[in-house]
Amino acid sequence: MADLSINNLVGIENITGVKPTIGIPESILKPSLETEKTTKIDFGNFLENAIKTLSDTQITADEAMAKLAAGENIELHNVMLATERAALTLQFALQLKNKITEAYQEIMRMQI
Repeated sequence: MADLSINNLVGIENITGVKPTIGIPESILKPSLETEKTTKIDFGNFLENAIKTLSDTQITADEAMAKLAAGENIELHNVMLATERAALTLQFALQLKNKITEAYQEIMRMQI
């Protein structure tokens, strides 16, 4: 009669190279309880930096146009890039201001 005994293989975890998680990352199975420490940024400082960046792009574009008008050695495409960057930055700032204003107005219209 043939030996019909079952070997010690109980589950998939006993197969070499295969883990019982079946490819699920450990970060999902055992999430870390520690949260990343984030630095608090003051809104005033953030707004100040954004306005300074906007101003810097405008100044760079103005300087590039002045150099081109004065006949200095500057490439036309660099002037166009600087002016377009300044224009896009200004458009972005205006759209952001509009969205913030709309959100504020929507909050003020809410009834308590």
